[in-house]
Amino acid sequence: MKLERLKNYLKDKINNSWYKNTAIDYGITGKFLTAEKIGDDLKIVWEEMGERFEMVVAWFEDYSNEQIYNIWMEG
Repeated sequence: MKLERLKNYLKDKINNSWYKNTAIDYGITGKFLTAEKIGDDLKIVWEEMGERFEMVVAWFEDYSNEQIYNIWMEG
């Protein structure tokens, strides 16, 4: 799995799906900031309502891009 492709996928889904819809439905704004590989894990960094958040997905290469987005979304 190419990290750049995954980052682009997450950026598109988080910015253009998740936060586009939450802004419409609830007035909540946010955006994807970055994702970085740390050993076998992936750290996802995003901003919501001006506050920075981070999540780590362990052994991320075992998952598809869609599964990683779903883990983030449900986190």
